[in-house]
Amino acid sequence: MEIWILDPCGTWERRAWADGWAQHSQHRIRRLALPPDPRPPDPARGRARALALARRIRRALTGSAAPDPTRQPAGRPHLLLILDGLDVAAFQEATADLLGEVPLWIYWHDSQLGRHRSDPDCAASETAAARVADRLLFNAEGHRRRFLAALRALDPAVASVAAIRSTTLPPGFVPPPSPPWPAPPEATGWFLWIFRGDIEALDRLADALEPATAKGIDFRLIALSEDPPRAARRLEHLSQPLRARLLGILHPEDPEVNRWAARSHALLETDPETRSPIWTMAFAARGIPPWASEGSVLAELLPYLPTWRDGNDLAEWIEAEREGSAWSLSRIPTRRFAFWLEALQAYAWSAIAARYDASMAGGEAEGVP
Repeated sequence: MEIWILDPCGTWERRAWADGWAQHSQHRIRRLALPPDPRPPDPARGRARALALARRIRRALTGSAAPDPTRQPAGRPHLLLILDGLDVAAFQEATADLLGEVPLWIYWHDSQLGRHRSDPDCAASETAAARVADRLLFNAEGHRRRFLAALRALDPAVASVAAIRSTTLPPGFVPPPSPPWPAPPEATGWFLWIFRGDIEALDRLADALEPATAKGIDFRLIALSEDPPRAARRLEHLSQPLRARLLGILHPEDPEVNRWAARSHALLETDPETRSPIWTMAFAARGIPPWASEGSVLAELLPYLPTWRDGNDLAEWIEAEREGSAWSLSRIPTRRFAFWLEALQAYAWSAIAARYDASMAGGEAEGVP
């Protein structure tokens, strides 16, 4: 079976997810991606990007980016798996003559409808996508439920069909080959934090850490971003007391990260909603414990994972961890390389790829399971 993954914003996390599955799958998987768009969501630009991806696929199938009835498509896939963020309606319209009979599925690493606050234009685009998709796959059940609840408020009929056509397929990841960091941190009060670029993430970080800042608890942050220069500009919007705690900004694959991670207590995950946890899983598999908030995707994947409720709760964690109290050893995720590797083993591609393959094979046979 040949599956094409269409990625409208090809971040490292999404690429790692697709490549890891392709390496362990019994199917033939091809990924076609656009580079990430650093600008805020915009309907006109979203449509333009969907049409750009459609032209790329037309060129791959016919040798020409322009519609040409004399050119017959060669090597069409058995299944299209579109990742969230694409204007699916515009894409489908532009490729109907080529791919109209190919089942169209969507995998949601993230969604606006799955968030407590959503952009209206993005929510409308996701509603339209849900209307035409043959299958909706979500990275977590909580994400799926939030998405369907928001969709039900916008279009009850589409939500009813989407509920039947949707399921959960947890994200897979490749445990990194780098050596683990099993030893205690070399510094006191240092923490990694993943910044994925959205302004809302800064508000969530402030909510999470301002209580610790106000209490005078000494801690430092190392931000990880796939676009460090852009992240540096965004992080200038942090309050001065919090910005003063920022030690640096690195790409997660920068070799220098090893040195900083060895000095850190944990990796803070301050997003309580639907963002992909793949980076966090990769760091945890090397021994850096994830400190996740209640309701996060990671907390669902690891239901026994202790989570923090709010900024005051997190301040207690940071203070206890700095002091090395017995309370922290019993109630806070700590450095235990073998423990985290075993806990995450079920989501390694070597273990979960067969589940993905079986799910996709159903799409080839039935179109709409």
